Amino acid sequence: MERPTVVIISEEPEFSTAATRRWLQEPNVPSFILLETTSSSRLRGDRFDLAVIGGVRPESIPRVLEAIAPSGKPVIHVSRSNGHSPRASNLVSLPEIQPWPDLLVTLATEVLARERACAELTVRMESSARIEQQATLGRYMLEVRHNLNNALTSILGNSDLILFDQAQLPPMTRAQVETIRNMGMRMNEILQRFSSLQKEMDLIESQRPAAKSAVAGA
Repeated sequence: MERPTVVIISEEPEFSTAATRRWLQEPNVPSFILLETTSSSRLRGDRFDLAVIGGVRPESIPRVLEAIAPSGKPVIHVSRSNGHSPRASNLVSLPEIQPWPDLLVTLATEVLARERACAELTVRMESSARIEQQATLGRYMLEVRHNLNNALTSILGNSDLILFDQAQLPPMTRAQVETIRNMGMRMNEILQRFSSLQKEMDLIESQRPAAKSAVAGA
C-alpha cells in the first residue's frame, strides 16, 4: 500500500524535528512535507493525506486553516493554549504536553487509518453500485432476447411452412420469403451470442452478496 503523506506546518524547526524524529521510530513511516506558515497557501490537497500544525502563533492559525480547508483533508493542531483550537469539522486539537510527540503519532495513526477505511468504503460502494447497474442492464437484455426469440421462432416457423411447397410459389414471392427466413436466421445467430450473458449475469449475482458484505463490514 502506498505510504501516506503528512504535511507539517510550523514556524519552529524544533517542532518539525521532534515530530519527524518520533515518527521515524514507527514501523510504518509516512512521507513528510515540511512547510512554514508563509508557504501553506501553495499547498495542494492532492499532495498530502494529513496536515499537522504546531509551533505556530495563534494569529497565524486561521490563515493556515483557510489554506488547508479546500483540500478537505484532516488536520491535527498541536496547541499550546490548553488544547483549544479554532473550530473546524476536520480538525482535531491536541495539547502540547509531554509526551506530545507520542500522542501525536498515536492520534495521527488513528486518523490516517480512518481516512483509509473511508476511502476503501467509497470504492466498495461505487463497485457495488456498478454491479447493481450491470445486473439491471443484464436482466433487461435477457428479457429482450427472450421476447425476440419468441418472435423469431414464429417468423422462421411460418417461413419454413411457406417454403415447404416452393413449387406453388411465384419466383418473386419465394425469393422474398427466403430473404425473410435468411434475415431471421442471421438475427437468431446474433441473439445466440447473448447466451454467454447468462453466465456473466450469474457471476454478477454471485458477486453482489460479497460486495454488500464488504460494504457492511468496512
